[in-house]
Amino acid sequence: MMFNLAKMRLWLMITLLYISQGLPLGLAMDALPSILKNQGASLQSLVFLPLVGLPWILKFLWAPIVDNYKLSHFGRRRSWLVPMQTLVVITLILVWWLGIEQQHAPYILLFMFIASMASATQDIATDGLAAELFTGKDLVRANMIQVGGTMVGFFLGGAGVMILSGYLGLQYGVLLPLVIVLSSLMLLWCWQEPAENVVNNNQMLQEQRTASIKHFIKRQGSIALLAMAFLSSLAMVSGFGLGKLVLIDQAWSIQSVGQLGMYGGVVTILLGCGGGAWLIQHFGTGKIFILGLAMTICSATIWIMLTQMSQISFTHALMATIFGCFGSGAASVALMTRAMRFAQQGTQAGTDMTAIQSARDLGEMSMSSSLIAIAAIVGYSSSFALGIIAAVVVICLLLRNLKIAQA
Repeated sequence: MMFNLAKMRLWLMITLLYISQGLPLGLAMDALPSILKNQGASLQSLVFLPLVGLPWILKFLWAPIVDNYKLSHFGRRRSWLVPMQTLVVITLILVWWLGIEQQHAPYILLFMFIASMASATQDIATDGLAAELFTGKDLVRANMIQVGGTMVGFFLGGAGVMILSGYLGLQYGVLLPLVIVLSSLMLLWCWQEPAENVVNNNQMLQEQRTASIKHFIKRQGSIALLAMAFLSSLAMVSGFGLGKLVLIDQAWSIQSVGQLGMYGGVVTILLGCGGGAWLIQHFGTGKIFILGLAMTICSATIWIMLTQMSQISFTHALMATIFGCFGSGAASVALMTRAMRFAQQGTQAGTDMTAIQSARDLGEMSMSSSLIAIAAIVGYSSSFALGIIAAVVVICLLLRNLKIAQA
């Protein structure tokens, strides 16, 4: 009974760690643009918010530091997890104390960047902890929690904060991510990291010398995977990411936009990721990747039509959101599955996966900022059209270079 209780607490801690990692990104890249836009902020002033995701793109630069340095009495992973979680708590308290107001936007952006840096560093330690603690079926469960937990955190930090803000006010909406991160931190303080959770430093340093981005680039198919990861992110972020700003311009309340975003999150996690994983087992990664991108094309097309309407109904917005969120979830699972297979065929799986993930994250960050800038200059329709073009290019790239018939 004690063993089961300890194991349940461990799984709860891992789950909350992954959820808490997605909270700052959801708050900065989903909730804040809508909240500040609702307060009268211009599109130009929101362009820099997606830069909060920059540490997630660059985290591979300091990953060896996280692996090599620790406080002996604290534990190899707790040495990083506890300080990073504490830093996130401090930044969220500062945002709550300052208040989400248009005039405080530069300070909020700074706090969110610091929280993102801490969360990205925490992600390195959390992934290492999961890899060292779990094997077999438990490792599979840990990876399921990794994908779903981070996504849940993003939607709670975004749509969840907007919904609570609509009911209770902005100051109380920020308390949602704060409570979750504090709960995770409390579990970390109460958990004792196993003494055997240590790897041989000499072996690790040897692996770092043999693995390199240069080796990844030389592998056949690597450039195509990088292009797919980067361009597909454009198609994915051009959906609800821009759509919610369209709805705000049509005088939708923050609460309504948040509810729509929450529905989208459920579709992404359950139907997109869960359903996409089931479909991949039956039809292969290539076909489901194309199916996902086709759904994002449908979503962008619907949003283009909605921008021409004087009043957008919840039903029409929900339809566009469902298509886009299902497509994004399914395409992401298919792309990461193909990337994992590619990495397993080489000798440096960690470096290969990080390179592909960084390309995807770079695409999401840069395209989120670019699409808002394009919308500010030439309108929303052109930005949605750019997402459609990117999806078509990626589909053509897949059909030409990755031989879908053998997926």
